[in-house]
Amino acid sequence: MIFSWNGKNEAIRIAKIPSTGTLRPCKEESKNWDKTENLYIEGDNLEVLKLLQKSYHNKVKMIYIDPPYNTGKDFVYKDNFKDNIKNYMGKTGQVDSKGNKLSTNSESNGRYHSDWLNMMYPRLKLARNLLKDDGVIFISIDDNEVENLLKICREIFGEDNFIANIIWQKRTSPDARKKLSNGHEYILSFAKNIEYFEKAFNLLALTEDDIKNYRNIDNDPRGPWVSTDFGAQGYKPNQMYKILTPAGKEYSPSEGRCWRNIEDVYKKLLKEGRMWFGKDSCGVPRKKIYLKEKEGKTSWTWWSNSEVGHTQEATQQLAELLGKKTIFDYSKPIRLLKRMVQISTKENSIILDFFSGSATTAHAVMQLNAEDGGNRKHIMVQLPEPTDKKSEANKAEYKNICEIGKERIRRAGEKILKDNKDKEGIENLDIGFKVFKLKRSE
Repeated sequence: MIFSWNGKNEAIRIAKIPSTGTLRPCKEESKNWDKTENLYIEGDNLEVLKLLQKSYHNKVKMIYIDPPYNTGKDFVYKDNFKDNIKNYMGKTGQVDSKGNKLSTNSESNGRYHSDWLNMMYPRLKLARNLLKDDGVIFISIDDNEVENLLKICREIFGEDNFIANIIWQKRTSPDARKKLSNGHEYILSFAKNIEYFEKAFNLLALTEDDIKNYRNIDNDPRGPWVSTDFGAQGYKPNQMYKILTPAGKEYSPSEGRCWRNIEDVYKKLLKEGRMWFGKDSCGVPRKKIYLKEKEGKTSWTWWSNSEVGHTQEATQQLAELLGKKTIFDYSKPIRLLKRMVQISTKENSIILDFFSGSATTAHAVMQLNAEDGGNRKHIMVQLPEPTDKKSEANKAEYKNICEIGKERIRRAGEKILKDNKDKEGIENLDIGFKVFKLKRSE
């Protein structure tokens, strides 16, 4: 069934209209201009995505975005189909050409969901063009628009290119003010082409806790190992043989199951000492998995806060880095972004975030590069939305969100260098960025 809403045709059309803007360099706000490969672009991301089409078409390995969740309190981009550059100039002052405030999208608005869909659709359509064939996009969202986001992503990226709906445990404890507290958000993931998915994704590195599970209780010359179930679901006639343990006990697959491999493969594993039948040699057949042969572990769709961080951690990280109180709400923890970069990129990949906010993505990319010696590049795009005059950010003289993001990258880069000063090659880490600002073409 085709997913339709009020304004969809215009949203499709606007993605095809060339931008009337240009990106002007701003060297005075950049860092290491002459040698950095990272970009920080100030401007309406719809126009910026259009301008990136020529230089970055089919070149971006991973996109992450944390768009407005449409909660009625967040900023929604109201695109002007006739002149979006003029509209952008107005939006940076949070008013349109008639002086109407553009900062919220109230549920009382009859086009509440339609406005959000019209904002997201052309941006995702343009973003897909930038992805490499083995590229992937991750999108943070909550319950408010997750169903609509899934529908438009399936239309834009294709039903078959859906990877997963990841659940992120964002809190450490329930909100006591509520009867049923929401403790999670979603991260939708789609591939540019699912045929590349298996090769495009990386295994996660084993943790110290993972390694502790590997033992060598039988002095196997291959070293520490863990055992896994040798059974498998389903019925396959050539995998229904009987197994006799070294102690003489016979086993057959239980009802509705078969052995994991055909008999010839089992005999080979047995001969090589890769099967385990318990200390008494009478146990159910299990296959050994050796630590030295383990390249990593599979990521699954439940991302606990103990593994990838939580909202409180994210707030604290930013506050400590900038030396101020909370100046940016709803930032994501570095560990969360680093997980996405780890599983979906290579050492020279380009990562794009066109709702970059406080620039957590750039921070995570630099951090991971420092850890594994990679040379990933990041492109951050952010609307220079003014901070509220009563906010802590404004009191700290951050007049718009871009000023927060740029300062974070500056400080994060220096801190990473300092924390890794004894690491070989750390002096080659790219902690710079070139600033460009969206302007009207002359």
